[in-house]
Amino acid sequence: MATKTVRTEPVRFQAACAIESDYVFIAAKPESLDEDQAFTRIFYFDQQNATPWRHVDIPDFTVAGVCVAQHALGPVRSYVSISNNGVLHIANPQGIRQERIAEAGLERSEPPIYGYINALREIGEQLYACGGGGQIYRRDAGDWVNIAGDLRQPVAAPAANLALNTIELADDFSDIDGTSANDLYVVGDGAVHHYDGTTWSPCVVNTDESLTRVRCVDSALVWVCGFNGTLLRGNAGSGFVEVSQYDLNVIFHDLCVFRDQPYLASNDGLFRYDGQRVVPVPLQFADGDTAVCAVDVRDGVLWCFGYRSLATFDGDTWQHIRHPDNV
Repeated sequence: MATKTVRTEPVRFQAACAIESDYVFIAAKPESLDEDQAFTRIFYFDQQNATPWRHVDIPDFTVAGVCVAQHALGPVRSYVSISNNGVLHIANPQGIRQERIAEAGLERSEPPIYGYINALREIGEQLYACGGGGQIYRRDAGDWVNIAGDLRQPVAAPAANLALNTIELADDFSDIDGTSANDLYVVGDGAVHHYDGTTWSPCVVNTDESLTRVRCVDSALVWVCGFNGTLLRGNAGSGFVEVSQYDLNVIFHDLCVFRDQPYLASNDGLFRYDGQRVVPVPLQFADGDTAVCAVDVRDGVLWCFGYRSLATFDGDTWQHIRHPDNV
């Protein structure tokens, strides 16, 4: 896999995930660029490598999500980034290539238009993506197929010269996860939907808050987080109940389960659910910040990504890692 050595230029993390217990990849953006400029710099950090940091640039690419494809793209493990317009950047030892979800994004020249992509996930041996306008796609034999059914609704044909950020979308699905092709969940604007392999059905939830992430431990235990400190536990059969005592302006925008406890990322810091209540976890990154961009678990290690540096936790000890461009 062709990559470049890192040049010194401060960056801000956009998305991240763990590859192994000591190996991660991070989507970032140079801080010198305007917020609305499409550009992504992918970093790979491998603690076992003599030169642990490498990167590759993706011009004209606004990252929406990243994931490790262990099985979905063949026998070789791949590192996949997806843009908000549905372009996939796929990297592995055989090289780098791109493919596209044809119906996704706001760059389509003609209707139907559904909206941006928000998330990418490998579930079982297939890749899935979801986004605005009720979009839900599965990658089948190299083709991205719509599996949303009636949940997917196009926006009304936009007027000439209409700004993209004024387009009103249907259900905006922020995340997707599942245990198999017959047990999928999507979450979004106050709703959780479940897919049994044939039909999407709404789940019983006791919140109208915007929901941001879903993580399936198994078919019986599913966690969902969101705005105003929302943390839901349940499944499609029994419904979802609120377990967080929070009712304040904290947005949980990512979660993972480490040692049977959900860990929650927010700009107000790291939190965890201890079985009875959501409690803050004292964590300050090497750059002095406490805001958490993303969390992930791999091989018994919790990875916490700030916006400029990162840290790991093995259950006993925290290890702090500085990004070489942010020192």
